[in-house]
Amino acid sequence: MAPEILRNKPYTPASDIYSLSIIMWEFTSGTPPFYHEAHDHHLSLNICRGKRPEIIKNTPKCYMDLMKKCWDSDPSNRPTIRMLEYIVSEWIRCINEYYEINRDGDYKYLVPNIDNQLKDDMLEFVKADKTLVQEQANTSIMQSHPQAYYRSRKFTEILAQEKSEIVVQENSECFECIIENQ
Repeated sequence: MAPEILRNKPYTPASDIYSLSIIMWEFTSGTPPFYHEAHDHHLSLNICRGKRPEIIKNTPKCYMDLMKKCWDSDPSNRPTIRMLEYIVSEWIRCINEYYEINRDGDYKYLVPNIDNQLKDDMLEFVKADKTLVQEQANTSIMQSHPQAYYRSRKFTEILAQEKSEIVVQENSECFECIIENQ
């Protein structure tokens, strides 16, 4: 859930972009975010303070950079869906062309007529494709935290379960949040 939503701000397209960044992270990890932690008010506060899932080793730098932009704490710094669609479409187009040109399996030909940045991005994906698949295959079945929830719940439901109250002042960055036990 986007930090601004945890601060009781309205949903916006930028909130959806944050959610997309978490899905992007799941693609690289093969696991849900924070599966090893309780999904409680402590995690919510930490997300408001900037906590994000740990970047998975061998994630392509271009993908990692885009993911970080999408989960920026400031919604106005996140890319729009149109920007994302353009970037991802270009990646897919180049990667598809690369595999089509190299369908013989030698992988010695590069995609013609693309700029150097796009070429570098494409090669990062090709390299990561080999390593991430192997790493995910080597990952043992992980036990999630007993208080990690993967179904929709109202934030008030979480608070009621823990018999806690969170007071968040207007325009808070959650640094002055107070947690009181009742």
